[in-house]
Amino acid sequence: MTRLLQYIYRSILPTNIRKSIDIFPYLRNWKIEGLKEKSVLVLAPHPDDDIIGCGGTLYTYHLMGADITAIYMTDGRKGNHLYAEEELVSVRKEETKRAAKIVGIDKLIFSDNRDSELAVTGNTIKQVHEVLGDSQPEAVFFPFVMDNHQDHIATARIFFSAARVMKYDPLCYMYGIWTPLPAYNVVSDITLCLETKLRALKEHKSQLELANLTDAVKGLSNYYSILNGGNGYAEPFIACPLHEYRRLGKVIGW
Repeated sequence: MTRLLQYIYRSILPTNIRKSIDIFPYLRNWKIEGLKEKSVLVLAPHPDDDIIGCGGTLYTYHLMGADITAIYMTDGRKGNHLYAEEELVSVRKEETKRAAKIVGIDKLIFSDNRDSELAVTGNTIKQVHEVLGDSQPEAVFFPFVMDNHQDHIATARIFFSAARVMKYDPLCYMYGIWTPLPAYNVVSDITLCLETKLRALKEHKSQLELANLTDAVKGLSNYYSILNGGNGYAEPFIACPLHEYRRLGKVIGW
């Protein structure tokens, strides 16, 4: 995303316009300051996405004393074909509670929308809008707008719609799950938090039965760290203030 925006600004826009108009200063920036907020909201399309996408960063916020709220947008009923759907909903809810406790999430909200059927509706917008009003987060984490899963894209769109009338400007952090981020401007060093993140992920036993997510998450985190000159573990984000995310949504056609 940042590479594409930089190309557009540098190669397509006339110089005189480029100097006077810049509607994506944060998204175009290779690196911005962040990860210092005291109240955090994370939108997880499925019950394990918060841990996979930003579990180490959430634990870092917890250690800083931040208040953390998580909304689980769907019930995860499609996450393991070996279970009856209603049974899996119950199982995943308990797994989520245990994992959230490990990384320090203070409040859990289960929206109970059906897995793989999440859509932008008056009800789902209202669900998120009410939480935004109650928690007044300074930071909001949610999936990247091009993450390759319909529930993930729907989550990003629901937040876009729910946040239209917000009167303040929280920092938005987009994370990748099904699609590794093509570019990013915030990198969270989770080297010291990795074991906590993996311990939380291991509570999602119903998901680990089908795939070795632990090794996948560890390997990808190491890769992002190496790309940024380290040899530990990192979580990357595409970050921008809410007003810039609104502009992005309009460009996309939302």
